[in-house]
Amino acid sequence: SRVIGFTGPGGAGKTTLIDELVLRYLSSHSKGRTAILSHDPSVIGEGALLGDRATMINSQNDRVFMRSMATRGQAGGLSPSTRDCLALLAQSDFDYVIIETVGTGQEAMPFQKNGIVDLTVLVMNPDYGSRLQLQKIVMLDLADIVVVNKSDLQRARTAHTEIEQRLEQNRRAQQLVASVAKRHRDAGVDELFDLISGTGAKPAKRRQKR
Repeated sequence: SRVIGFTGPGGAGKTTLIDELVLRYLSSHSKGRTAILSHDPSVIGEGALLGDRATMINSQNDRVFMRSMATRGQAGGLSPSTRDCLALLAQSDFDYVIIETVGTGQEAMPFQKNGIVDLTVLVMNPDYGSRLQLQKIVMLDLADIVVVNKSDLQRARTAHTEIEQRLEQNRRAQQLVASVAKRHRDAGVDELFDLISGTGAKPAKRRQKR
């Protein structure tokens, strides 16, 4: 299985984007399965809404396994059980395992310390604030692919340029994609799917065994 990690601030459209990617996977593969581990934040009582499942319409398919997970108070955007779930999924025949974190902040590094993913996708929206705020987002240094979602918004073109300039500072191969995930058959989502399923982005090496 190829493990893809999706992270980014709340409201960026990670869930909708993943659901559209799953649609493209199902359409282009007559066989095969994919799995989704979708994380939701826990409230003080350690319960969670687990609402991503309700919005993933395309993922309600027999060839898609979806597990909603609560963070149980753990910082970083993942659940304490994420690694154990991955170990079980590794024993099954999935083409892809997609991990979606909760909405994360500027300092979050949900995948880099544990080495559990092959590819990291940072999903942003154009309304991140000033250019200075981009310097504070750690995942812009670490992500293999950065997606500017909701690129139909008024500030999207400026945001794309500013993020592109921010990535150039890193001097490493990173892909930048503009998408409108809510738009059916969006060309940006098509491009992202090709990058994930093809050779458009260099995968991160999983450093530890699951």
